[in-house]
Amino acid sequence: MDRMKKTKGRQKIPIARIEKESDCFATFSKRRLGVFRKASEISTLCNVDIGIIIYSPTGKPFSFFHPTMESVVGRVQNPNPRLVNDASRLLEAYTRNRVFQLNQMLDKLAGELEAEKERETQLDEVVKSQTGGGGQGWWGEPVDNFNKEQVEEFTGWLKHLQSELVKELEKRAS
Repeated sequence: MDRMKKTKGRQKIPIARIEKESDCFATFSKRRLGVFRKASEISTLCNVDIGIIIYSPTGKPFSFFHPTMESVVGRVQNPNPRLVNDASRLLEAYTRNRVFQLNQMLDKLAGELEAEKERETQLDEVVKSQTGGGGQGWWGEPVDNFNKEQVEEFTGWLKHLQSELVKELEKRAS
């Protein structure tokens, strides 16, 4: 059965002024985040200082600075790094170190997330292999398909569950 596409998907749009005000606001919001993300990537990858100030169509300013606004503005005002005071250098070094640590933590968490996704895929494959590809476990099968041992095991599990529920109900009632 053919399924028709419901949307046009991603398309290249011509670079021209957006006349419709609501579209302009939506585009600004989406593109602003993309610009800041790219600025963050370039500052991390190339170890550069970067500062961006963007004014929205309504006149509200948005900014991104790395490592800090003071260090970027200070470098614009005084390009000679030898004339910067020690306190500014210490603050900048601390900020760079903190950003580096946070990026390492982010990379570590991304690796853990990837490992968990791989583990989930493996567990899904195990469930499929045990259920014959149907994706359901013993709870999805008719009781008629159980052998005597499975029925006894299931009955014991249900009795245990019932006793735990009764205990919880009594605990909440008192």
